[in-house]
Amino acid sequence: MKNLLKLSIACVGLILLGAPALRAEAPPAPPAGQPEHGRGPGRPGQIMKRAAQELGLSADQQAKWEAINQQEKAAADVIMNDSTLAPEAKRGQLRAANKPFADQRRAVLNPEQLKKFDEMRKAGPRGPKKDKKNK
Repeated sequence: MKNLLKLSIACVGLILLGAPALRAEAPPAPPAGQPEHGRGPGRPGQIMKRAAQELGLSADQQAKWEAINQQEKAAADVIMNDSTLAPEAKRGQLRAANKPFADQRRAVLNPEQLKKFDEMRKAGPRGPKKDKKNK
């Protein structure tokens, strides 16, 4: 009877030890209609929509921005799906890959829009940054 009790406790212990590893294998799927990355309020798609709206982009400019966004997403997907890269290397490559697309976006803007765009970039995706020292 004592052996059965010890065996039961050992089995329960092994199950409890293995449970986190089983759950860690597959990340939870995002809700339907939501992208796999960028789930916060500053999602790239939302930022671009807000920028287009605030800059007053024409239909032609919006179409050009959308094409640039699709090309950038394809390039980012290649980097993100490369399992040989460490997370830090992926971040570095994503930053480097973003530069030409950012330059293409800027080339679509007129001088007035470009000035406003630069101001928006300084403020960040969630608006102006607050000075932590003055809180």
